[in-house]
Amino acid sequence: MNVQNIPEVVEFSPFAIPADCYRAALARGALLLLPALGTAARYYHPFAEACADRGYDVLLPELPGAGASLPRPSRRVDYGYRDLVDRYLPALVAAARSLFDAGPLIVVGHSLGAHAGMLATLQGRIAVDALVTVAGGHIHYRHWGRKGARRVRAVAWLVTSLSYLFGAVPGQQLGLGGALPRTLMREWSRIIRVGTFDHIANRLPERAAVPCLCIGYEGDFMAPSRSVAGLAHMLGGEMEWLPVDWPGNPHASWARHPDRTLDRLDHWLIARSVVQPS
Repeated sequence: MNVQNIPEVVEFSPFAIPADCYRAALARGALLLLPALGTAARYYHPFAEACADRGYDVLLPELPGAGASLPRPSRRVDYGYRDLVDRYLPALVAAARSLFDAGPLIVVGHSLGAHAGMLATLQGRIAVDALVTVAGGHIHYRHWGRKGARRVRAVAWLVTSLSYLFGAVPGQQLGLGGALPRTLMREWSRIIRVGTFDHIANRLPERAAVPCLCIGYEGDFMAPSRSVAGLAHMLGGEMEWLPVDWPGNPHASWARHPDRTLDRLDHWLIARSVVQPS
């Protein structure tokens, strides 16, 4: 396995978008790994390393304004879902195609990365061979139980209020990393409240044109089973619900304990003839 840091893998003004590029000794395909909201790319290093050992090249970029990407969101620095879907993701797919040998390219999106991957795939903004979402779900509050729904709706209203008060959401106060862009967070909050993506993308098709797998975890309050199933339904894809036998919040800790997730991802890609067995 060879690892290379790329200081600016794509142009996405005003942000610098660094990325880590993992090359497998004998690659069967390539993964574009999209982080969750406010999560630095370095958090996914154990998962990326395991993927490379299993025969996948990996491109692991920062989200704009997160991790090693500067500047941070503020009143003057902002972006929304459409920027990710129309600019960021297509540029990353092009970069991955140029970095790796011709072969299958799979987007693997975690949480917010799952949303971006879902919207870009359904709208045909990216040409990839498969989409896998991990701990990502349809975040309408109705996908939680009664008590959970109240908490989720309260977070949505709080995030919207903070975005107007500060010009960017202080995510560190909410356990969501650092500063978060106000437009993205207002759009995220609206999905929670109204349950549709119409304010981001109208007339989404009923299913994706490529195979899709949505992976969820027992005990993940942030992406419960109904939420993951809702995302799978939007994509016309499959859902896999995995038991958890490792420590930490399963919504994120899967990336530090990659074996079970990678086993399922690898087996599914082989079964769907996206990649060849190792």
